[in-house]
Amino acid sequence: MNSHDHQNASTRASSKTSVHSITKRLRSSWKSLVVTDIAFKLIAATLLVPLTSLLFRCFLALSGRTVLADTDIANFFLHPLGWITLTVIGSAMIAVLAIEQSVLMTICHFHEMQKPLTTRATFHFIFSKSVGIFRLTSKGVASLLLLAVPFLIVGGGIFLLLLSDHDINFYLTEKPPKFWLAISLIGSVLLTMAVLLLHRISSWLIALQLYLFENIATADCLQMSQIRVQAHRWEITKWIVAWGVLNSLLSSLASGIVYGIGTWIVPAATGSLWLMVFTLGAVLTMWFLVNLVTSLLAVISFAVLMESIYCQFTSLETTSILLPDKNPPSWSLSWTPGRLFAALVLGFAVSIFTGAMVINSIDLQDEVEITAHRGASGNAPENTMAAIHLAIKNQADWVEIDVQESKDGVVVVAHDSDFMKVSGVDTKIWEATAEDLRTIDIGSFFAPDFKDERVPTLAEVLEACRGKVGLNIELKYYGHDQNLEQKVVDLVEAHGMESDIVIMSLKLIGVQKIKKLRPEWTVGLLTAVVAGDLTRMDVDFLAVSTKIATRSFIQSAHKKGKRVHTWTVNDPITMSKMISRGADNLITDYPDIARQLLLERSEMNPVERLLVELSALFGITPEVSTDP
Repeated sequence: MNSHDHQNASTRASSKTSVHSITKRLRSSWKSLVVTDIAFKLIAATLLVPLTSLLFRCFLALSGRTVLADTDIANFFLHPLGWITLTVIGSAMIAVLAIEQSVLMTICHFHEMQKPLTTRATFHFIFSKSVGIFRLTSKGVASLLLLAVPFLIVGGGIFLLLLSDHDINFYLTEKPPKFWLAISLIGSVLLTMAVLLLHRISSWLIALQLYLFENIATADCLQMSQIRVQAHRWEITKWIVAWGVLNSLLSSLASGIVYGIGTWIVPAATGSLWLMVFTLGAVLTMWFLVNLVTSLLAVISFAVLMESIYCQFTSLETTSILLPDKNPPSWSLSWTPGRLFAALVLGFAVSIFTGAMVINSIDLQDEVEITAHRGASGNAPENTMAAIHLAIKNQADWVEIDVQESKDGVVVVAHDSDFMKVSGVDTKIWEATAEDLRTIDIGSFFAPDFKDERVPTLAEVLEACRGKVGLNIELKYYGHDQNLEQKVVDLVEAHGMESDIVIMSLKLIGVQKIKKLRPEWTVGLLTAVVAGDLTRMDVDFLAVSTKIATRSFIQSAHKKGKRVHTWTVNDPITMSKMISRGADNLITDYPDIARQLLLERSEMNPVERLLVELSALFGITPEVSTDP
C-alpha cells in the first residue's frame, strides 16, 4: 500500500469507527451473521474441536503419555516436545476462533460492498483460506510465546530465589514478608509481560482482514497490520475495552434477570410435581436461550467491530477478492397467528422435556461415602492422632492421611515437606529421624488444647483405624523417598488392613508401583488440573477437585468402571451438588457436617430433595443444620 493509499485510508471520515458505523453494519447483516455463526458452531462442535483434541492426543502419545495431570503438565511443557505441542495446539485452537471471526467479517465486508454472500458461499471462501489462517495464527502464537519466555524465566527465578526455602503451603498459609515481596516482583514481571503481549496483539487486529480481503502473504500480514494501526492503537484499545465492558454488563444483566425470575417462580411451583417440571424446564430453557443470545451477540459484535476498524485503514476499492455474480435473496420472518401458536406449543413441549430430563437426572438415593481429609482437620490439627480419633467419632467412612519417609526410613504421617506451616520449625522430613520428629509440637498452631500432638507414624494410624474406619493413604513424593511403596505395603499387611485401605497419589508412577506390587489393591490418581481424558487412566478411582467433578465427567468415569472422589468439599451446598452429580466419595475437613447433611437428606421428601439439588441455580435450599 503506497503512502497516498495509506493517507486515504486513515483520513476517510465515512469509514471511521463509530457507534453509528457499528450499529449500521449490525442492522444490515445481523440475520446472515446469526445464521452463519450458528452453522459454524455446529460444524466446529462436530469437526474442528474433535480434530484439535485428536491432535493433542497424538502429541501426548509421542511423549509416551495418555493424559497429563498436575505437575506432569508443567514438566511436559518445559520439554521441547511440550513447546511444540503448545505452539501447534494453541495455534489450532486460536485458528478455530480466527476462522469463526473470518466467516463473520467476510459477511460484514460483502454487505459493506453491497454484495451479500450466502452462508454456503461464505464457508466456501473461508475454506479456501483456512490453511493460510492456520499459518497466520501459528506465526502469531509462536511470536507471543517467544516474547513471553524471558518473563516466565525471570518469574520462575524469583520464585526459586524467594519461595523455595520452605514448603509452598507455609508461604500460602502464613504469607510472610518474603511471600509478599515475591508476589509483588512476580506480579510486576507478569504485568509487564501482559502489557507487551496486549500491545503486540493490538497491532495485529487487522492482520486477518489483510490476508482475507487483500491477498497479502501470511508472512507479511502481521507486520503490515502493525504499520497501518500504529498511529491509532490507543483509539482501537478504547473500542476493545468498551466492547468487553458492554458485553460483560449485558451478559450479567440478562443472567441476573433469569436468576431473579427463577428464584421467584420455581419455589412457588413446588406444590405439584408436574407444575415444577414445567416451571423448571421453562426457566432452564430461558437460561439457555439467554446465554446463547448473549454469546452470539458478543462474537458477532466483535466481528463487526473488527471489520469497522479495518475499514478505517483501507479502501474498499483495494480489496481483491472475487465477488459473487448476483445477490442472493434475503429471508424474513413474519409472525402469523398459526406460527405464533406453533411456537407456543413447541416452547411448552421443550419446557416439559427439559424439566423432565433435569429431574430424571437427579438421583434421589444417596450412595456416597465420607472421607475425613487429613483426619477431621476442620476441628483438629491435620494429620494428627487427635484428628483421626475425631474423624472416627464423627462417623467418617474413611480417613485420608499423607505419608512420606523420615531420615531413618520410617513411614511418618505429614503433608508438607517441612513443618513451617504447622509448627514454625524449618525441618525437612527427610533430614530428621522419626524420634527427632517426635519432639516437634504440631498441634499448638491449631489450638492450645492440642499442644501434645506429635508426628504419628503410619503404623500408629493403622492400629488406631483397624476395625473402626477405612484408611486412604496418599503417597507424598519430594524426591527423597527410599522405598516408600514397599514399606507401605509391608505395614498394611502387618496390621491386617489389606481390605480396609485405598492408596492414591499425585504421582502416577507411585500408584503404578503399588499396583505392580499388589494388583488386587484399590489405587487412585489424585489431581487438581488435567489435560486429556483422565477417565482413561489405569486406576480404580479418581480423586479430583470439584472443578473437574462435573456431571459428565463423573458419568464418563462410571462408564469406565472408575469411582470418583471429590475434594475438598466443606459446605453443605457443595456437598449436595457433588452428591447429585453422582460423586462416590466426599473428601472433607468436616465429616460431622457431611454426616449431618446425609441424615437430613434422608428425611426429606422428593420435592424437598429436588429443591436441594436446584440450590446452585436458584438459591432455594431448605436450610441444612451444621450442628453435630
